[in-house]
Amino acid sequence: MSIQGALTDLMKVFIAFYIGFCLIGRPDIPLKMVSQLRAQALKGTTESWHCPSIFNRSGDCRTYNPANYK
Repeated sequence: MSIQGALTDLMKVFIAFYIGFCLIGRPDIPLKMVSQLRAQALKGTTESWHCPSIFNRSGDCRTYNPANYK
């Protein structure tokens, strides 16, 4: 399964979920759930990523300057 197919399926589920909550008169609930998930996902993005080297060479992490990657 490709990522595009998975996103299409997820979109269909969310739309059905949203329409169901609209029918009972609470269209705000799915949007609140998405905003809470977004806040949790973005909570750790301000932390340092530590050594940025993808090559895993021995001297790369010793020369790492965190000020360059803010």
